[in-house]
Amino acid sequence: MSTIYIDVLLVLNLYVNWLLLRGTAKLTHTRLSSIRSIFAASAGSLTSLTIMLPATHPVITLLIKLLTAVIPVMAAFGIRSQKVFWRCLGVFLSLSFVFAGLCLGLCTITGTNLLIWSGSSIYLHFSLTALILCTSAAYFLLKIFSYARAKHFRCDESYQIFVRVGAHVASAEAIADTGNGLCDLFSGLPVIIMGKDSLASIPEIASPENLPKYRLIPYGTIAGDGLMPIFCPDEVIIKSKSTGQKRKAHVYVGISEDTISAIFNPGLLHVL
Repeated sequence: MSTIYIDVLLVLNLYVNWLLLRGTAKLTHTRLSSIRSIFAASAGSLTSLTIMLPATHPVITLLIKLLTAVIPVMAAFGIRSQKVFWRCLGVFLSLSFVFAGLCLGLCTITGTNLLIWSGSSIYLHFSLTALILCTSAAYFLLKIFSYARAKHFRCDESYQIFVRVGAHVASAEAIADTGNGLCDLFSGLPVIIMGKDSLASIPEIASPENLPKYRLIPYGTIAGDGLMPIFCPDEVIIKSKSTGQKRKAHVYVGISEDTISAIFNPGLLHVL
């Protein structure tokens, strides 16, 4: 029987859970802070101790396995919005299957005991090299999937952006433009560019330094380079004017002095 080391089990599951949760947040465009992602990954890591449980009825085993997936997703994204929770859970499970497939493929190719089955559970007997290879492959596939998805997205519809800060809401006509690749340097989140006049209903816009998570980021256009003020609103909703469908987006908002229509990257409308 193979030996399972608890410290290795916890550390590796912490790393893998963090990777899967960050991937889930990225694909679903759901807000997930660094502190919360670490906390949720730690909760998921602790559930890996269920591998030590003795064999029991298959139905009970299945329920335990589902619970080990629900706990980190619940800790990361909450359950106040059932639609968001179930979407994140589905993506989290899908990424888990992809990661397990990559590990199994690597195990088959290299002839190593990368995966060890203990009863009805799986212990990932990782070396550092194997861990780097698997996560790098998963990241590469994720980038290919995101690129392919963006190529097939329609940008010819008209939209409306709603931005909420506290109890105040601002709105503006918006266009989807793949040319807007602006992102916040610290969080990596995309930036929607809006005209200062369209944000006038938010009182803090008069002194933008008081806006939540306000900072300046560099940008470049054909006309030249500069610094753009951005902030992180409490909520951003993108609405399609042709279908009426709405989509929440976890983004920063950039304040432009001369932009009439809001400009956002169409990748924000990808729904999983």
